[in-house]
Amino acid sequence: MKQFSQKLLVLLSLAFSLAACSSPTPTPTEAITAVPLVQPTAIPMAVSTETNTAVTGLPPVVNYNLGDAIITQSRFPKDGGFHEMPVRLNGIIAVPDTNGGPYPVVIVFHGNHPGCPLDATSVDRWPCAPEVEQPNYQGFDYLVSHLASLGYVALSINANAENTFGFGEGLPGERLVQLVEMHLNALATAAAGGQNDFGVALDGRADMHRLVLMGHSRGGEAIVWLAEAMGLAAPDAFDQFGYGPVDGLLLLAPAVTFALPAAPTVPMVAILPACDGDVVHQEGQLFYEAARMNPDQSQWAASVWLERGNHNQFNTVLGPDPMGGFNNGRTECQPLLTGEEQRAFLLDYTTDFLTAVYSDNPTAVSDAMARMGLDVQTPAPDSLYGRAARISALVASANRLTLLIPQSADELTANLAGGEVLADGVDTMFCEEGYYTPFIKPGSEPCKRVNLTVPGNPAMLVAAWEQSGAALRFTLPDGSGDLSEYTTISLRTAVNPLSPLNAQGRYQALSIRLTDSAGNQSAIQTSPTEPALSFPVGFVEEDSVFEGGQFSGRVPMTTIRLPLSDFSGINLADIAEVALVFDQSSSGSLFMGDLEFVRP
Repeated sequence: MKQFSQKLLVLLSLAFSLAACSSPTPTPTEAITAVPLVQPTAIPMAVSTETNTAVTGLPPVVNYNLGDAIITQSRFPKDGGFHEMPVRLNGIIAVPDTNGGPYPVVIVFHGNHPGCPLDATSVDRWPCAPEVEQPNYQGFDYLVSHLASLGYVALSINANAENTFGFGEGLPGERLVQLVEMHLNALATAAAGGQNDFGVALDGRADMHRLVLMGHSRGGEAIVWLAEAMGLAAPDAFDQFGYGPVDGLLLLAPAVTFALPAAPTVPMVAILPACDGDVVHQEGQLFYEAARMNPDQSQWAASVWLERGNHNQFNTVLGPDPMGGFNNGRTECQPLLTGEEQRAFLLDYTTDFLTAVYSDNPTAVSDAMARMGLDVQTPAPDSLYGRAARISALVASANRLTLLIPQSADELTANLAGGEVLADGVDTMFCEEGYYTPFIKPGSEPCKRVNLTVPGNPAMLVAAWEQSGAALRFTLPDGSGDLSEYTTISLRTAVNPLSPLNAQGRYQALSIRLTDSAGNQSAIQTSPTEPALSFPVGFVEEDSVFEGGQFSGRVPMTTIRLPLSDFSGINLADIAEVALVFDQSSSGSLFMGDLEFVRP
């Protein structure tokens, strides 16, 4: 049996110092009577009419039980009550209903939702009998069955033991890696023709060399941790563990509680519901920001801003969002997507994500990327699969020439290609990443960190102008202006809804002008209804603490794409200057992120 390396304890110790402790933690001295684990011979499965295999004809979802096991918590003494934690190794699985294979494996991780009943102190005391345990993993039965119909072996594992606060609080992720190891070792054994307790034929059918991880809420954070910190995405993962490497990560309303967001080494997408009533500030955007800031990012990444989506409706077992009332005053959240609509979106997106990762048909991959809004040669979308949505998109670093990230105030005067930044009639300011108040960082008022939510609180530039024709110019040194190998200019931005320089409720617009070394110029305008330049929906609430009030909506920075083929009369192999010209409105204020040239 392959084991995780000893770097686990080092990483866990580091992460523990960063972990958020949001629930009460009983100590080992508290007398907690452990409820014996009962062999779950017939766990009821939540099956809705939309996923009932008798109705849809999809492959059946099977409950599996690998038996009871013990995982250890190194934080607690061996003679204490919490060192050895009893767990039940169960979940659901579906396999393609053909006899082919081996098929890639998709593992789904649910989030931190109480598995055992809460006691008087709101702690879900662990363990509990199976008849009272909430089967959070079963909330993805519709997804597991759908994936099997597409040719994947799909599992949703019971991770309640990882998420409980009712058996002490171990080091973050320590339970998780042990649970995953037990499930995947059992799957690898069954796939190799050995012992099989999954209730479905697996001999030669599950390809343990090809794994994709999906995670909801804290499960989204968990899969990044497993792939990057624990090494499941490393090229030699199979040699270390007997499975892997992970080929892709799909995060659903991800939380950030214990894992430092890592720049993924595999394709990654985070789907962020705009009306999330649990991760209410869409902190999962931080996983995209980590990729964005990595100069050696080797794979594509994206975040999807799903309008009117909420947190819990990805999982059919869960009820309303715990803080759903937080969105009651937000007109852009009325009404929310229905559960069926939100889950249908996920099925469509997941289908294309897996096609993009695994298909060896270039046309199929290209078509899937286009449907996901990731074709860099087309304008960024304002909808995906019939639902209002926007994207932030990142190609691999080898396929982009970046002028502005920004990473420091130096980029207000010098761009990343080595040239100057010249502000003609434009006031600019650099905003460091993170949340901070003007008291902590005097002079940071234009960043509006305390007044509105820009998901992820990314490092950004604030640009403001009060006269049409103002420009922000980026010069390119001799020999660095060959854009002939690139297809698109990409800019990430958002309208500041609290600035009086922006007309309420109206789109902003600008022109991008290229000048070659011979002095020839060409400019194209952004669309008058460019999604990234729409005025955010919301209203200002008075605030007794911070001047300027609180904006009720969200202000996601998303991507604008303009094709270089639209520029005419210039030599794209010898560009001397790129300018953002604010000539489409008399005034404005934008939050700005990444200005770069990209190619597929």
